[in-house]
Amino acid sequence: MPATSPNGRRRSWARGDLSPIPGPGTSPQQWRDHPQALDQLHAWAQARTVETITWYLQDKRAKRWASRLLRAAAVAFAVTGGVLPLISGSIHGLNPNLGYVFLAVAAGCVAFDHFFGLSSGWMRDIAAVQALQSRLTRFHLDWAKWQAAQAGALNSSGADPQVSATSDALDLIDALMTDVAQVSEAETAQWITDFSSAIAALRQQANPSVTSPQDLITWSEQGNLSSS
Repeated sequence: MPATSPNGRRRSWARGDLSPIPGPGTSPQQWRDHPQALDQLHAWAQARTVETITWYLQDKRAKRWASRLLRAAAVAFAVTGGVLPLISGSIHGLNPNLGYVFLAVAAGCVAFDHFFGLSSGWMRDIAAVQALQSRLTRFHLDWAKWQAAQAGALNSSGADPQVSATSDALDLIDALMTDVAQVSEAETAQWITDFSSAIAALRQQANPSVTSPQDLITWSEQGNLSSS
């Protein structure tokens, strides 16, 4: 899950590793020409947003195929496991117990998808892409409105109109980058929640439920009975 944020960190393409990204690269000398500096900042913010959207699209594509493959395999194995006992009587040498094996494999496919969050991650990627694309579209429209309203102020010789127009443009860029960071952080937080829930469910299945000393005594007695 990429974590693009105003502090200059993002997730790279290497499956969620964080790496720094270069800043906009503007210098005090460049701000002598306000329109040119703002154009550079606009291009930088747009590139960062498009990069984040592309990351989610790539991640969505991989999870989509993995999720579909596991779901299709689960259905195929489940149907095969249910049919085998029914046709074993009419086919010589077919062991009906193989049906349990196929059913177990089907359950394993569903469990793999659940515990590794492929389907849920696919849905999160879709939601993130839609939110980011919508936000980028709104930024383009807001920037066009700003250009129409403030182009004259930027080219004027007065300092006050120029400062006001520049401040409005920087607010638009800051709002875009903040929204991109919030979308990514919300998606990452949901991923952490889903992953923690999956780990908790796996531990609960792997370990006995012991919530009191009496539960510990009962579980211990059951273990002694089963071993004797």
